[in-house]
Amino acid sequence: MMENRPFTVTGDLYNRIFVVQTSNPEVAVDYGVWNRIFASLPKEYKVPDLPVITFIAH
Repeated sequence: MMENRPFTVTGDLYNRIFVVQTSNPEVAVDYGVWNRIFASLPKEYKVPDLPVITFIAH
């Protein structure tokens, strides 16, 4: 019986949701999981959220 493995893609496809976008082509992520995460975020949301970072820094 075949094991049900997730479909993985390079994590770089999701860099746009991060404030600091760093290329890590060797990092593979679960396509289904990350698409659900991306779809549930507000359009302009960035991780980490800049207002939170600003609050923490002060």
